Amino acid sequence: MKYILKICLIFILLTAASCGQTTSQTPDSDNDSTEATQGSDNNLEVTESSSVLFGFWGLNGYISKSGLDFMQSNFGLSVIQVASSDPVWTVGTLLPLVQEAGLKITLRLAGSHSNYTTSSGDFDLASWKSQIELWEDSGVQDYIDNGTLIGHMILDDIYNFSGQDATAADLDEMARYSQQILPGLMTFVRERASSMPIPASGTYLYVDAVVNQYRSFDGDVTTYLETQIAAADSLGVDIINGLNLCDGGDGSSGQMGWRADKFAMTPTEIYEAGQVLLNAPDLEIFLMWEFDANELWADGTTIGADVFSQSEYKSVFQALSEIAAPSN
Repeated sequence: MKYILKICLIFILLTAASCGQTTSQTPDSDNDSTEATQGSDNNLEVTESSSVLFGFWGLNGYISKSGLDFMQSNFGLSVIQVASSDPVWTVGTLLPLVQEAGLKITLRLAGSHSNYTTSSGDFDLASWKSQIELWEDSGVQDYIDNGTLIGHMILDDIYNFSGQDATAADLDEMARYSQQILPGLMTFVRERASSMPIPASGTYLYVDAVVNQYRSFDGDVTTYLETQIAAADSLGVDIINGLNLCDGGDGSSGQMGWRADKFAMTPTEIYEAGQVLLNAPDLEIFLMWEFDANELWADGTTIGADVFSQSEYKSVFQALSEIAAPSN
């Protein structure tokens, strides 16, 4: 009953809300960033007994005690995704902050594509491995063992190389190598299951999961979810669901997104899609791209954190966080 009341309150707020920009508070700093019809049949029943880690990509401007406290109290945050290729900062500063806050974290450890791209624009597996070797004996294993660091994004935007992209064999070898250097750490890539390269054997042996970040122009969200679950099952991987907040809107927000030809999602879009995606069977993590206080969007004036800190967005994120991890 409390969820029904909460949902009613959310839609009352959304009816009165617009998606214009406001300013917001943004505590201290560091790392991450990345990508028509509107879904309508959102009638899957919400499972109140589920418990899903709920959070954001990026968090530039919020990697501090005050910043993480702000995100937890205002957005129901329980997990974050951050990019860091610096073992000293990660082990000495980032991971202790996350552990002290009682949060979980997933990390991209190999840095940006430029670290493992050949002069002709091809993905370079050997160079990628050399970046991962920097983490051996770095002290990061302690945070894997205590459950603070729960995942390694081995590759972000897998089709963004100007030459040869990473193959399915490359991805599985990357995951295997990650598990060799960092035992016990779940491996995943940011690519929807239905678009993943298919291994010669048909299934992945070492890639544990893929990220499905829904956009309103992907079509009906229930159909989308069913497609991604079936594709993930066929590949032998789990799914991490989420939303493309910055560029995933259908245009009704009127707010240009991170890219010039895209639009930010409205609170209604976020809620309607989020409550369906959170109901995926066996879902453990829900990650949204992105919440960032430092980087300007395509219009040259908008900061994503300012948009998503508006009261109508906060209400929706809090409602989704309660679906993800019910208090009772």
